[in-house]
Amino acid sequence: MQKNVLQLSGGQLHYHQYGTGSRLWIAFHGFAREGRSFASLAHFLPENTCLIALDLPWHGSSEWRETSFSLADIAQGIDQLLRLKQQTHYTALGFSFGARLCLALAKAEAQRWERLILLAPDGLPRGGWYQFVDQAPLGFKKQVVRLFAHAQVLLRLASTLYNWKLLDGLSYRFLRLHLQSESSCKRLAGIWISAAAFPALRKSCQQVAATPHLPVQLVTGNEDSVIPQTAFAHLAQLIPQLQWTKLARADHDLLSAAVLTQWGNIIQES
Repeated sequence: MQKNVLQLSGGQLHYHQYGTGSRLWIAFHGFAREGRSFASLAHFLPENTCLIALDLPWHGSSEWRETSFSLADIAQGIDQLLRLKQQTHYTALGFSFGARLCLALAKAEAQRWERLILLAPDGLPRGGWYQFVDQAPLGFKKQVVRLFAHAQVLLRLASTLYNWKLLDGLSYRFLRLHLQSESSCKRLAGIWISAAAFPALRKSCQQVAATPHLPVQLVTGNEDSVIPQTAFAHLAQLIPQLQWTKLARADHDLLSAAVLTQWGNIIQES
């Protein structure tokens, strides 16, 4: 059985393929997800479409040797996929962190996109602990990552801050979930450090806005408990051609089977 693997300088990226058509879509999953998260989307794909869903570094079956990845690494993987499928353009689709990655790739990739689909994108202005942690200087992040070797100490500190009402419940649950094992700590550290090199949101959105022929679709849930609606509204202001679909009965997980029935049909539109 053929293994779907891209050989890159920093390691191997595994990918999942759904469909065999000539129209290429490349999908990027959210943090702590896998490429197969998009399996349920296959039923809604337009005709003659091939969806390639990558396992990002430290996720799924990918084997990444480095402590971080760069946008050039991802672009190298996209180049390989385009050659493999004999295509010059593709539709980019990202969920949560994967949507943030799509926006970060805009400068290098926007001219090759036929369409950009953003599902509950991460990395938007949110305030609070998230904004502080996300926008912290790279040097600070690297110092904190060293503490991941003492994850239990960090978890006890997080518990204390939560009990003192200095840390919100969502952040506390996130830390408890992703500091539980060596592999989950490595994944969290790698994504956190890698995202520090992403371009500023406004610069990425300006690149997308400067490509007026590019259709951009944003799908969000009105009950999203991870990212506030004001953050999505900020994105809509920066990209004039963006079409925003708001789902009344949906949280952050837009790829669940129940939620997909609410918006899957829109991606069939050309």
